[in-house]
Amino acid sequence: MKRLFISTVGTSVLTNIATKEERIKLYNNSNCINQQDCPKEILKLIELLTSKAKEKLTQEVELTKIRRLSAELNGIFGFYDNNIKGNSDLHFLITTDTFQGKKCGNILKEFLTSKGFRTQIYTPNELTTKTKYNFEQGIKNLLKWCDETLEGYKESGLEIIFNLTGSFKSLQGYMNTIAMFYADKIIYIFESEKADLIEIPKLPIEIKEDLIDKHKDKILLMSQGFNFHSNEIKNFPEILIDKLENNVFLSVWGELLWKKTKKEILKRELINLPYLVYSNEFKKLFAKATDGDKINLQETLGKVSKILIENNGNVSQLKKDGGLQYDNYSNKKDENGNPIAHFRLSSGDRVSCIFSNGKLILRKFGRHDFINNNP
Repeated sequence: MKRLFISTVGTSVLTNIATKEERIKLYNNSNCINQQDCPKEILKLIELLTSKAKEKLTQEVELTKIRRLSAELNGIFGFYDNNIKGNSDLHFLITTDTFQGKKCGNILKEFLTSKGFRTQIYTPNELTTKTKYNFEQGIKNLLKWCDETLEGYKESGLEIIFNLTGSFKSLQGYMNTIAMFYADKIIYIFESEKADLIEIPKLPIEIKEDLIDKHKDKILLMSQGFNFHSNEIKNFPEILIDKLENNVFLSVWGELLWKKTKKEILKRELINLPYLVYSNEFKKLFAKATDGDKINLQETLGKVSKILIENNGNVSQLKKDGGLQYDNYSNKKDENGNPIAHFRLSSGDRVSCIFSNGKLILRKFGRHDFINNNP
């Protein structure tokens, strides 16, 4: 069976060849995002260690020594039982959104590629420990990537393996839990020359979907980036939300649980959202639609409702969103003389609607020609 590896990347490929003093300097500047953020002294140190690391990886022939140079390589070659030749497996290196993290990812990719491994780098935006908020936003971006990328590979029959031997402890803590939802197994090796590979199988986790379903209207809006005021959230499960001052938004675990349950929830029935009214024809079309179209529709409706809430129902604000492309049809009105408008679901799908009495009344949805010819 072909496999897809997710290896979290730390800075061991640099720190393992650094002196104690150099390691302290690297740790103290670990959250520098780019060259402009880093002191010149640190930039010189990183470049020096990068050059040394590449040289050692290129010239070293003894595998045990190569494995000691990098925690990530230790996990990968430990899994392959010290086979250093590439195969058909695919490897993703997950780096932090920092100068050092990206450097280390590039060093490892260059080495693995030279050995015949199919290797790509993914860097979640904002994945740093600079602030708690940055870190959690980075984890949410990582979750989005996992949901959009790993599910497709799994459906194609690949075994998903999380190699968590590398990276920093804060990320490992989250990744262990995330792996229980997306991975088939987790591998880990302790930092010891004689340590064996530890494999942790996926646990049979069951999500209480009714917990999410009960609050699906608010969760859908928050998944689109809407922040509720703390006074608007009552009897809400604490694990699903975070608070910053008076703003309430989905927590990392709220995002994760929503991503794992939304497909089932969104395909069942239309969710009531502020400023939106569903016509009978719209409801009939929803009932006949495919599951995929239902899910895509409701996520877009969440976005539309969010924009209207934030702008007190000002429908003109929908026109500013390049994805929706909201506009009125030319010379097309309903039976009461209201202009008929439309917005985009995807490149080929549209929703027709009218704005009346402060509400967006949704008339029909479907393929481009079907809607445009008879909105």
